[in-house]
Amino acid sequence: MSSFFTVFGGLAIFIYSMQLMGEGLRGVAGQRLRSILHLFAKNRFVAILTGTIVTSLIQSSGATTVMVVGFVNAGLLTLKQSIGIILGSHIGTTVTGQIVAFKISGISMPAIIIGVIMSFFKQRVVKKWGMTIMGFGFLFFSMEIMSDELHQLASNPSVHKIFQTFQCEPVNGVMPIGATFGALLIGIIATIIVQSSSASTGIAIVLASNGLMDYYTASIIALGANIGTTSTAIIAALPSNRVAKQAALVHFLTATVGVLLVIVTFWWNVGGEPVFFHFVRQCSKGASTGRLIANSNTIFNLVTSILFIPLISVLVKICEKLIPVESEKVHFQYLEPHLLASPSIALAQTTAALQMMLAKAWTMVDCALSLYCENDEKNQRIFNQLEKREEDVDARQQEIADYLSRLMQRQLTDEQTLLIPMLLHCNNDAERIGDLTFAICNIMDRLQGSGHRFSPEAEAEYVSLHKELKEMTETVIGLLYQNTPDAIKLAQRQKQHLSERLAQYENDHIQRISKGLCIPDIGLMYLELLEEIRKISRHLTNITDRAGNFYNSIGKTYVESGITLDING
Repeated sequence: MSSFFTVFGGLAIFIYSMQLMGEGLRGVAGQRLRSILHLFAKNRFVAILTGTIVTSLIQSSGATTVMVVGFVNAGLLTLKQSIGIILGSHIGTTVTGQIVAFKISGISMPAIIIGVIMSFFKQRVVKKWGMTIMGFGFLFFSMEIMSDELHQLASNPSVHKIFQTFQCEPVNGVMPIGATFGALLIGIIATIIVQSSSASTGIAIVLASNGLMDYYTASIIALGANIGTTSTAIIAALPSNRVAKQAALVHFLTATVGVLLVIVTFWWNVGGEPVFFHFVRQCSKGASTGRLIANSNTIFNLVTSILFIPLISVLVKICEKLIPVESEKVHFQYLEPHLLASPSIALAQTTAALQMMLAKAWTMVDCALSLYCENDEKNQRIFNQLEKREEDVDARQQEIADYLSRLMQRQLTDEQTLLIPMLLHCNNDAERIGDLTFAICNIMDRLQGSGHRFSPEAEAEYVSLHKELKEMTETVIGLLYQNTPDAIKLAQRQKQHLSERLAQYENDHIQRISKGLCIPDIGLMYLELLEEIRKISRHLTNITDRAGNFYNSIGKTYVESGITLDING
């Protein structure tokens, strides 16, 4: 019994070590890796290489594909662009198996000691490297623990018999069908449970290296792990849009079809064994059992990924047929929950959501200001929806605030931490612009009830101010999409000019009232409108100032989301 506890303890340390390595590497290079995933997805060959490198570094194809699903759901990647990364993740995930196949347990303790020492450093990058090195040490330490006990258990007839239940060793060069699919199912289920194909494959290598499993059985379990790991992306895609679901389906189809193609070769005999295993053995002359299993997993993923490269367009059509998009307009979730794992991109996505919210708030204000002299059919249609639009803007404000609150719970750099309050303030400014709609509507309602209009001078001033405010809003919305020093200067000039015009027109109108050129009550309504325009200008100025600081901070990390907005509603 103590032997089993030791084995399971070693297994627990093994799984923990992989999590530790992955978390450490994500902490060291996670932001850059996620940016790279997006930036290099446009070319299918570069995308495959990128997916391979990123997955091999973060030790998880599941984590890579979840990021891809998040990008697709947020509109940052198309389905076609995502496929290359997904194929690359299949190759990258085999690196862990190659590492496990090494027998270098002598470095486990030095690595653990170095990792623990580095974890005491205050610098975040050093601490994360410490986690990675410590995880590496624990990986080989766990293998040493399991190997010692498994070697003894292998000599126990009862234990050995249990592991022979799904023995897949060929009989007269032919694979047993029942055992083959049984081992495949074990690999699938084990991976779904531990949520890591690397862990399942690593465990199979350890078992086979200690005589409890043959090369063929362990390799088939590793094949099953390739299918099982797709469950992570499928779960992540469940609440996402249909294009993101299509990306998860691609992950499942490529893994499953690839495994089935290889299984077909199991009954094609060459040199006394199935052609696939014969090919692996020929490519791994003199290799240990563990290395043979690792190589079979690498060769399988490498070959199948290459086979799917020319079929990417076909895969897109198949997925679009199986999971059709029901309408031409796909709803992209810019505040994508899975992107919270990448704070830099999550912050950039927040600005995209803020841009949309500001555009919608301005549509409301523009409608209210147009009630005086441009109240056409389109404007009336927007006016009839103002309450619904106000609820939508309020909901967006809450969503952005909630998203940023969740982001604050992640591990952020000092710079990123400072950006969140700034975005929260911008969020509030945009929402308050929408709120001012009803104050303007109230003034317009009173003006209409009076049966009077502004004086010709006041009317011309009002039209001019409305136009200037609209131009300033267009500039500020553009700043949230692509920020440049020239755009900031333009927004500041527009604000200064509008402020001067407001002061001048306010002074001129007071003089007209004092000279009896305007009806006092109507004149006061005009002054109230000037004050509402001034409030909107102040909120826009606040956003302009903070947007400049935001872009100076995130710099190259910002990724344009491709959003196009019509600020006219």
